[in-house]
Amino acid sequence: MVMRKTMISLAAAGMILGSTAAAAAPVASEARSASPVAKSENLAGIGTFGILLGVLIVAGVIAVIASDDNDHPASP
Repeated sequence: MVMRKTMISLAAAGMILGSTAAAAAPVASEARSASPVAKSENLAGIGTFGILLGVLIVAGVIAVIASDDNDHPASP
């Protein structure tokens, strides 16, 4: 019961303080300008590390599935 009251109180405080902070924030849309980042970041492809990580995960899953030792009890 105490945990429930605490969570509700934290949610209410977050909603009150969040809206107050958003209203008090300065408007910086005119002060900021966009930076060209289209060619500076290489985030379009998966890359060698991603492919290697994927292969290792798939191999691990296959190894776990294939290692069924059949240790089920044989009681009559």
